[in-house]
Amino acid sequence: MRNPTPFIKRMHAGGMMPIFFHPDEQVCLDILFSAYEGGVRVIEMVNRGKEAKSIFPKIKAAAVKMPGLYLGAGTIYHPHEAEEFIDMGAEFIVAPVMNPKLGEYCAKVEVPWIPGCGTVSEVFFAQELGCELVKIYPANILTPEFVPAVHAVMPKIEIIPTGGVEPNVESLKKWFDAGVLCVGMGSQLFRKDLIAKKAFTEIQQSVRHAMDIIESIRANKP
Repeated sequence: MRNPTPFIKRMHAGGMMPIFFHPDEQVCLDILFSAYEGGVRVIEMVNRGKEAKSIFPKIKAAAVKMPGLYLGAGTIYHPHEAEEFIDMGAEFIVAPVMNPKLGEYCAKVEVPWIPGCGTVSEVFFAQELGCELVKIYPANILTPEFVPAVHAVMPKIEIIPTGGVEPNVESLKKWFDAGVLCVGMGSQLFRKDLIAKKAFTEIQQSVRHAMDIIESIRANKP
């Protein structure tokens, strides 16, 4: 860890932050349970459908019964959206973009903010606003080489890649070797075909497999 604050320690301990949403409340709950049983302790529910605001309180109610689970809200662009989800129990906020007004609001209410950044300048401005962890997005476009380039000029900022990270050794090793704190994954973990079949045991196994890979990579890192 480059900046071992309480928030960073918790995200580092999580290793992986699954990202999920489904318009069916029960499917969301089943995904949450599968992820938790697979070893996940940090998770992000995204605000990507009209049902999200009604489903999130149910997810929060389930999450509080899962010891050690850290629940955030994602796809948040503006302060008023952050306020709504924080009032419903979101413990951190994730954004696909770097909106300074959102950063200022989260700093004011003392809730961690993970903005989406695609340039070194965006990472710098996020850090100036007090951000400890940035999301590099889309990760498949920026590639792992972007990580050490950022750290060369901003050595204290922590990074989580999302968008294109895959739950296999080759992909995960590249990112952790590059110096990320943790990784974010959504559709690669929660495949549509498995959700359609309600194959939640298989999803749980996939999550556990990814967590095991991350633990192994970290254990063998110099």
